[in-house]
Amino acid sequence: MSGHQEYKLIQEIILRSVADTWDKAKREWFLAAVYTEKKPKTCLCSHYPINNICVLRNTQNGNEANVGNVCVKKFVGLPSGKIFAAIEKITKDINQALNAEAIFHASERGWINDWDREFYLDTWRKRSLSEKQQKKRIQINRLVLRNTKNKFSTRTVR
Repeated sequence: MSGHQEYKLIQEIILRSVADTWDKAKREWFLAAVYTEKKPKTCLCSHYPINNICVLRNTQNGNEANVGNVCVKKFVGLPSGKIFAAIEKITKDINQALNAEAIFHASERGWINDWDREFYLDTWRKRSLSEKQQKKRIQINRLVLRNTKNKFSTRTVR
């Protein structure tokens, strides 16, 4: 992890965990939210600057940790890179489709309802949508962008 202090990240996560070893501690955490920050922040590993912020939440004690996208990859199974790629894609062109990871992330946080999720999963790979389908995609994309462009992305914003 060039420019990232892996040991520092491990120490900081263990300090915020119930478990006292890295292997056990990292299993206590899940990806609670992702957002982009215009003003750069510092990762737990001490890397600066980071703009793609991943909020990790501990299932055992409720602690939260803001970690950069590179460091969150140390947590097995957290698809933050794919989520940020999808967000960047729709930021550049609101007509583009989110990927499955971003759709599930939005659904799990209540940003979109079950119908929206199923619609999107049925259409996300289609190259050609009807006018009505395209309008619905744009509406959902805007909801996702609203919920990832500020530090309050752990809440539903409609």
